[in-house]
Amino acid sequence: MATLIDVLDTAVKIGLGASISAIATYWHSKHRDKAESAKEYEKRHRSLLEQVAEQAEQLNHVYLKYWALVVEWVRYTKNGKEWPDGRRSELEETKVELFASFGSLTSAESKLLLVGENEAYSKLRELGEAVVQFRRSCHVDKLSLTEEDIEKKKKEIKRLREELYELLSSTYQTNFT
Repeated sequence: MATLIDVLDTAVKIGLGASISAIATYWHSKHRDKAESAKEYEKRHRSLLEQVAEQAEQLNHVYLKYWALVVEWVRYTKNGKEWPDGRRSELEETKVELFASFGSLTSAESKLLLVGENEAYSKLRELGEAVVQFRRSCHVDKLSLTEEDIEKKKKEIKRLREELYELLSSTYQTNFT
């Protein structure tokens, strides 16, 4: 027959085992939730960086269209030829497109600030400003404009773009967990 002490001993052992199991389950759940949260943050962070890269490329694409048209105008002028009116119309459309792409650039800047990528934000601002300066200084009907002037500014924009992507890439490859 079981004595009271045997019953209490068994009850304490069962209670202690249940308590240890409950604590272990709680601890495991807490760490699993933290790891899942970190993975979700990393996924969202990378998604935002991808969006920023797409928006920066949108600006680059339009800027290069503008660049090509201005270079074409310089070459026509240098050779004493009249630039076709259709190309001038295309340039005007590209100017509007370039202006509109700065809305996407502002969105990209806000995303970088949101995830704490201040250095990439600064580089993106610098890139945007360089494109604005290019647009202001390299335009058709500026008779003193040369291909060398344009190429110098283009190299600067290319350098800034590469630096931006280097920053985005290093963050993108970082393991947050």
